[in-house]
Amino acid sequence: MTDAEHPTDPLPDLRAGWVLAVPEEPKKRRRVWPWLVAAAAVVIVIAVVVVVIVETVVRSTIEAGIASQVRTSLELPTDQPVDVSIAGPLTLQLLTGSLDDLRLSSDDVPLGPTTADVDVALRGVSTNAPYTVGAGVATVTLDQSQVAALTDSVAQIDIVELTLEDPAIVVGTELSLFGFGIPISLSLVPTAEAGDLVLRPDSLRVSGLAVTADGVRDQFGSLADPFLQDWRICVAQYLPAAATLTDASVTDDELVATFDIDGLMLDGASKTGSCS
Repeated sequence: MTDAEHPTDPLPDLRAGWVLAVPEEPKKRRRVWPWLVAAAAVVIVIAVVVVVIVETVVRSTIEAGIASQVRTSLELPTDQPVDVSIAGPLTLQLLTGSLDDLRLSSDDVPLGPTTADVDVALRGVSTNAPYTVGAGVATVTLDQSQVAALTDSVAQIDIVELTLEDPAIVVGTELSLFGFGIPISLSLVPTAEAGDLVLRPDSLRVSGLAVTADGVRDQFGSLADPFLQDWRICVAQYLPAAATLTDASVTDDELVATFDIDGLMLDGASKTGSCS
């Protein structure tokens, strides 16, 4: 058998790199996005913390300034506690130039011959002078002793005793007849009328017995007039001119009066209303 019949293949050239070369594994690409997300999260957290700190500091400063302005405008004692709260994000409201919801409250606020607890909700308060108010509502609450001090200024009878018994103010007095004192209990129901607080006689008890107004007139004549007339109290003279009494009622053991506020200027709130 000859070589021609069985040809021998040539040996591979070892210099040919493509024969023995091992293919290189592709390099793993490092993922960058997790680090970017982490960095962004840190930045966001820092930003939120800064905003919260700024919001807290600014809010505290603004609320303290409003409390001081209220004391000055209403001529309240410098040590009169005034609680102020602003609803919603304050920074955004300052940028728009208006506070959406401003709440004020203070106890034992001077109110003519008496004092009262006052809660005020204001909307659309401008953050620049003259600090106008879009609208608002004030709730004035008086307890039994405060109501007694208020009614003393208009009472046409000698009040021996006064209690608040929902829904009325019950006044105890005496009617003098032929040298004898006849005990009378008069129930007055409060209402708002043309901006005034009106206490309207609702029922009477004479010596513990319920009687009608006509019955009292028939028995005592003109002596009964002071018991049967409305008691009208002008409260406008004690309050800012922009506040108008719209409702009054005895709830539980308190007299609650509601006032609408329209167009009040905080830096001119000391201007009170007048009595017609």
